[in-house]
Amino acid sequence: MISPAIGIDVCKAHLDVAIQGVKDKPLHRQFPYTVDGQRQLVKWLHQHGVHGAPVCLEATGRYSVDIAWLLFKAGYPVAVENPARTKHFARSLMTRQKTDKVDAAMLAHYASVMPCRAWSPPSVLYSDLKELKRLIEDLQTDRTRVLNRLEGLRTASPARRHLNEQLRQIEEQLRQVEQELDDLIDNDSTLQAQSQLLTSIKGIGKITAQQLLAEIPDWTQFGSADELVAYAGLNPSHRQSGNKTGYTAVSKQGNAHLRKTLYLYNAI
Repeated sequence: MISPAIGIDVCKAHLDVAIQGVKDKPLHRQFPYTVDGQRQLVKWLHQHGVHGAPVCLEATGRYSVDIAWLLFKAGYPVAVENPARTKHFARSLMTRQKTDKVDAAMLAHYASVMPCRAWSPPSVLYSDLKELKRLIEDLQTDRTRVLNRLEGLRTASPARRHLNEQLRQIEEQLRQVEQELDDLIDNDSTLQAQSQLLTSIKGIGKITAQQLLAEIPDWTQFGSADELVAYAGLNPSHRQSGNKTGYTAVSKQGNAHLRKTLYLYNAI
């Protein structure tokens, strides 16, 4: 029998969990995405004697991070995988069905046979930096949306007053968050030194440096520039069919926020 492995399909409402390697067929159970549901999950895993077995889940933002934190603290080696990788793995299995239960079993199988990078929790400082930077991006998107609405309105439209007020509030909040982000970097000697080092590179200004610092918590995890490029999904993707071989422009299998930053920097 193969070694036990755990797969978790995470969504906003519930968790679908599969344990492989305990019975002839994967065990499956669904838990609500609540504090009590998370406690039940850890208890259920303990009941089946799989403590310490590898766990795989897909990177789905805040929800996957919360579950990764839960299981990391409970003593499980956790891998938070790029959904693009697990999607290609599922295709290789020629699975005919796609349900949360099937996805959980696929992730358990993935954890048992694929080399996975162990996930480690980010520091509070890094989490704050990343969340502030992404909030800035959201506010900038909201500002652009309101400006576009204003541009399309006739001068005497009664909606103009409300949109101008909304724009004023967004810009004020944007200034406050940008200042908080600046203070966060200035008050930490390591971040400040890294920011100064990045801005010493031709073409990288303060904004780009902040984006890089927010998306790359540990620069030492990359042994080369090629590894960083692959992490961002900017590496060429090799394709072969019969006697035809080629490359796509970029693989797009990586951190989309980082990919956008590096792509724009390369275009300078």
